[in-house]
Amino acid sequence: MSLTHGRQEMMDQQSARKKTAAIIGKALQDDGYREELLANPKNAIQQEFGKELPLGLEVRVVEESANVVYLVLPPKPVVELSDTDLEAVAGGVAVASGARPGTRATGCYPLDEWLTTVKM
Repeated sequence: MSLTHGRQEMMDQQSARKKTAAIIGKALQDDGYREELLANPKNAIQQEFGKELPLGLEVRVVEESANVVYLVLPPKPVVELSDTDLEAVAGGVAVASGARPGTRATGCYPLDEWLTTVKM
């Protein structure tokens, strides 16, 4: 991965996190939006950004409580990681040596990737 590509990927992830924070912030301030986000998350997000999510993408929104928290696992890597790749990932995220350029073995979720295409 080139340094420029790595910086762009980091900027895209930061942008997606800001947009996710904006969705959460609006849901905390607007009860109607919160209800719509819980009932029909894909539609609520599409309406918020004025852009359609990919057809095959399912979006689920869950609400944590004081006694329940959720751990979201990323999808399994598309490629198998070698021992060297596994050592490189220990304590962080790395792209497997067998991965195609521009693809991720771990990292962004599809919604995060979509959010990088949305202008705020």
